[in-house]
Amino acid sequence: MLHVKKGCTNCPPPHHHHHHKPPVPGVPRDWETHPSWIAGMEALNAYGDWVSSFVLPIAFQWIEEHKSEVYASVPEDLKDDVGVVIAAAFKLVKELPAYKEGLEKSAVYEAEVASGTYDSSKTNPVWTGIVRKVRTGTEEAFAEQAPLLGEVLD
Repeated sequence: MLHVKKGCTNCPPPHHHHHHKPPVPGVPRDWETHPSWIAGMEALNAYGDWVSSFVLPIAFQWIEEHKSEVYASVPEDLKDDVGVVIAAAFKLVKELPAYKEGLEKSAVYEAEVASGTYDSSKTNPVWTGIVRKVRTGTEEAFAEQAPLLGEVLD
């Protein structure tokens, strides 16, 4: 996971195609530790790679388009500090209409979820399908080995 800026420019990591996950530094080989730990570390790494490779370049494009406003509050010696720059940009974004509208919709969403009236069928259906397959596959893999492992938490 790479979060680097040089000369006020985001340096995204090389794009990893879905069939080639980025390596996780220090993760034991498949036979060396619990499969849930390995799967968890690989999943966290894949998420971090997605943020670095896709989400941050979008954020930094917005920052580039609003450079003078964003960097006005950033000290000169911290202009390449990703956390400081993102915080400065977020301070501005929080005041924009789209963010405020999103907060209002979030409150409605949370109320609908709490009351059981929210229809989630159109909310992230692709991710939802992947999550269900991953969970099912994990449960099936552990269930197949239950005679040897007993009832273990996966």
